[in-house]
Amino acid sequence: MSAPADFVIVDVPSMLAQKVTISDESGERADPNWNREAAESQYVFAEFLAAKGLLVDGVAVERRPDLTIRWSQLSELGQKFARSDFHKWLTSVDKTGTPEAKKLEKLERRWVKFAALQ
Repeated sequence: MSAPADFVIVDVPSMLAQKVTISDESGERADPNWNREAAESQYVFAEFLAAKGLLVDGVAVERRPDLTIRWSQLSELGQKFARSDFHKWLTSVDKTGTPEAKKLEKLERRWVKFAALQ
Protein backbone atom coordinates (compact mmCIF):
# COMPACT_ATOMS: atom_id res chain seq x y z
CA MET A 1 0.00 0.00 0.00
CA SER A 2 1.43 3.38 -0.93
CA ALA A 3 1.78 6.25 1.51
CA PRO A 4 -0.99 8.86 1.36
CA ALA A 5 -0.15 12.12 -0.36
CA ASP A 6 1.05 14.89 1.92
CA PHE A 7 -1.31 17.83 2.32
CA VAL A 8 -1.81 20.90 4.47
CA ILE A 9 -4.12 20.29 7.43
CA VAL A 10 -3.64 23.59 9.31
CA ASP A 11 -3.79 26.41 6.79
CA VAL A 12 -3.97 29.91 8.23
CA PRO A 13 -3.00 31.68 4.95
CA SER A 14 -5.96 30.06 3.21
CA MET A 15 -8.35 31.13 5.96
CA LEU A 16 -7.09 34.71 5.83
CA ALA A 17 -7.35 34.84 2.02
CA GLN A 18 -11.00 33.74 1.82
CA LYS A 19 -13.39 36.43 0.60
CA VAL A 20 -16.52 36.12 2.72
CA THR A 21 -19.42 38.54 2.50
CA ILE A 22 -22.56 39.15 4.47
CA SER A 23 -25.79 40.60 3.12
CA ASP A 24 -28.35 42.51 5.09
CA GLU A 25 -30.49 45.61 4.78
CA SER A 26 -27.29 47.65 4.24
CA GLY A 27 -26.35 45.55 1.23
CA GLU A 28 -23.45 43.19 0.69
CA ARG A 29 -20.10 43.77 2.39
CA ALA A 30 -17.06 41.91 3.63
CA ASP A 31 -17.57 39.95 6.84
CA PRO A 32 -15.03 41.45 9.25
CA ASN A 33 -15.11 38.53 11.68
CA TRP A 34 -15.04 35.42 9.53
CA ASN A 35 -11.34 35.46 8.58
CA ARG A 36 -10.22 36.25 12.13
CA GLU A 37 -12.34 33.49 13.64
CA ALA A 38 -11.38 30.94 10.99
CA ALA A 39 -7.68 31.67 11.56
CA GLU A 40 -8.26 31.47 15.32
CA SER A 41 -9.69 27.95 14.93
CA GLN A 42 -6.59 26.93 12.97
CA TYR A 43 -4.34 28.37 15.71
CA VAL A 44 -6.30 26.60 18.45
CA PHE A 45 -5.95 23.26 16.68
CA ALA A 46 -2.24 23.77 15.95
CA GLU A 47 -1.50 24.77 19.56
CA PHE A 48 -3.49 21.78 20.79
CA LEU A 49 -1.47 19.42 18.60
CA ALA A 50 1.75 20.92 19.95
CA ALA A 51 0.58 20.79 23.58
CA LYS A 52 -0.40 17.11 23.30
CA GLY A 53 2.87 16.14 21.59
CA LEU A 54 1.08 15.22 18.38
CA LEU A 55 3.59 16.88 16.04
CA VAL A 56 6.93 15.56 14.87
CA ASP A 57 10.04 17.12 16.39
CA GLY A 58 10.98 20.52 15.05
CA VAL A 59 7.53 21.80 14.07
CA ALA A 60 7.13 25.32 15.45
CA VAL A 61 3.64 26.56 16.25
CA GLU A 62 3.23 30.31 16.52
CA ARG A 63 0.27 32.57 15.86
CA ARG A 64 1.48 34.06 12.61
CA PRO A 65 -0.38 34.60 9.32
CA ASP A 66 1.75 32.09 7.39
CA LEU A 67 1.29 29.14 9.78
CA THR A 68 0.74 25.84 8.02
CA ILE A 69 1.08 22.28 9.26
CA ARG A 70 1.34 19.42 6.78
CA TRP A 71 -0.03 15.92 7.36
CA SER A 72 3.53 14.59 7.42
CA GLN A 73 4.31 16.91 10.34
CA LEU A 74 1.84 15.12 12.60
CA SER A 75 2.97 12.13 14.63
CA GLU A 76 1.26 8.82 13.97
CA LEU A 77 -1.08 9.47 16.91
CA GLY A 78 -1.63 13.03 15.70
CA GLN A 79 -2.67 11.70 12.31
CA LYS A 80 -5.08 9.25 13.92
CA PHE A 81 -6.61 12.02 16.05
CA ALA A 82 -6.85 14.44 13.14
CA ARG A 83 -8.39 11.76 10.92
CA SER A 84 -11.04 10.87 13.47
CA ASP A 85 -11.84 14.24 15.04
CA PHE A 86 -10.54 17.34 13.23
CA HIS A 87 -13.38 17.76 10.75
CA LYS A 88 -16.09 16.98 13.33
CA TRP A 89 -14.55 19.48 15.76
CA LEU A 90 -14.14 22.16 13.11
CA THR A 91 -17.76 21.76 12.04
CA SER A 92 -18.88 22.07 15.68
CA VAL A 93 -17.08 25.41 16.15
CA ASP A 94 -17.69 26.86 12.68
CA LYS A 95 -20.17 29.43 13.87
CA THR A 96 -19.45 33.14 14.06
CA GLY A 97 -18.99 34.17 17.65
CA THR A 98 -17.73 30.87 19.09
CA PRO A 99 -15.25 31.99 21.79
CA GLU A 100 -11.72 30.61 21.68
CA ALA A 101 -12.16 29.03 25.13
CA LYS A 102 -15.22 27.12 23.86
CA LYS A 103 -13.27 25.91 20.82
CA LEU A 104 -10.53 24.56 23.09
CA GLU A 105 -13.05 23.01 25.49
CA LYS A 106 -14.72 21.11 22.64
CA LEU A 107 -11.34 19.94 21.37
CA GLU A 108 -10.35 18.72 24.84
CA ARG A 109 -13.59 16.73 25.10
CA ARG A 110 -12.91 15.08 21.76
CA TRP A 111 -9.34 14.29 22.89
CA VAL A 112 -10.51 12.63 26.11
CA LYS A 113 -12.86 10.34 24.16
CA PHE A 114 -10.22 9.61 21.54
CA ALA A 115 -7.43 8.92 24.09
CA ALA A 116 -9.66 6.54 26.05
CA LEU A 117 -9.89 4.32 22.96
CA GLN A 118 -6.13 4.20 22.35
